[in-house]
Amino acid sequence: MNAPLSKAQMAFLRGKAHSLGPLLSLGKQGLNPGFVETLGREIAKHELLKVRVGKHVDVDAQELAASVQATLVQQVGRMVVLYRPAAEPVLELPPQ
Repeated sequence: MNAPLSKAQMAFLRGKAHSLGPLLSLGKQGLNPGFVETLGREIAKHELLKVRVGKHVDVDAQELAASVQATLVQQVGRMVVLYRPAAEPVLELPPQ
């Protein structure tokens, strides 16, 4: 991420993510190169996405976000919301 997001922008993204279902599930293999590649591809397409982390997977949400240069928007239980603006942004964030 280039600039940190404001509280208003984070709230906007949390609201947008509320209706999303998890696009990916992180399983027992953990944060392996294949998963990181898939996550990078999907976040480039969608900008904002949810990832479900398996029960027995020990992965830090910040580490997951950093693996694809994304911003951690929210973590609720085993659900993680990530945001990374696309080259041509789809979501128009409120001003900082």
